[in-house]
Amino acid sequence: MFVWSKLKNIAYVTGKTIYQLKYTLLSDYLVNQLKYPSGLISLASI
Repeated sequence: MFVWSKLKNIAYVTGKTIYQLKYTLLSDYLVNQLKYPSGLISLASI
């Protein structure tokens, strides 16, 4: 509940929707994981 409230406040301040924020955060995370995979992902591919 706290996270949703925080996202709602950030969305209001930035003029975006909560879903746009969630998409951007998830997209940035996935791109970063593809560029610099964590150890768990690297070990899983072995």
